[in-house]
Amino acid sequence: MIEDIKKWLIENSDKKQREFLAGLIPNSLPIIGVKTPVLRKKAKEIIKDDYELFLEECDDSSLEICLLEAYVIGTAKITKEKRASYLDIFIPKIQDWAINDGLVSSLKCIKKDYHFWFEYLLKYQDSSKEFEVRFLLITLMSYFLTDEYIDLVIDVVKRVKVNAYYAKMGLAWFLATALAKQETKIIELLEEGLFDKEVMAMTISKIRQSFRISPQIKEDVLKYKI
Repeated sequence: MIEDIKKWLIENSDKKQREFLAGLIPNSLPIIGVKTPVLRKKAKEIIKDDYELFLEECDDSSLEICLLEAYVIGTAKITKEKRASYLDIFIPKIQDWAINDGLVSSLKCIKKDYHFWFEYLLKYQDSSKEFEVRFLLITLMSYFLTDEYIDLVIDVVKRVKVNAYYAKMGLAWFLATALAKQETKIIELLEEGLFDKEVMAMTISKIRQSFRISPQIKEDVLKYKI
């Protein structure tokens, strides 16, 4: 099955897409150059065919194979326990932001059982691995910035170890997005001065680029620059 999919990827490759992604994703796996909507459509076909065989045969030989794997794991109609078991295998293998964020965007199933998935995410709160931390932060940002979960989320964010670039950028993205949705809570968090110079510079930059944050707040956050 996997060989047929590799052949399909080559047949659907686009040189401009490959060049674009190569400039956007440094240190990526080999890039074939297949556009995201095309990959997502293919993932749906794999799920209808034999997703278990596909996941068994996946060899992480290209960015696109890994993205297909992420989309299949994220969207297949399976139990939450089975999905969690696939994630346990997949998440430690993530090595770039595109695969990480593509997986997170596919996990709409989280909305069906917030409690289960929040508890699942806690296993990554003490990780020192760059993309396990990014997975945690981007998932919290995407699904848990609610009144019900914000205090629990902030407790998690306070303890994460962000020692690498894409984890730090994930934290900055989280803080800027959370500020737009939970302004008072995030201002209080920033006031604690928990984050290093690089994270704060990234965060302030993202806040000031946001269309969802008021000009006054954009000016006020400059005081947190280290």
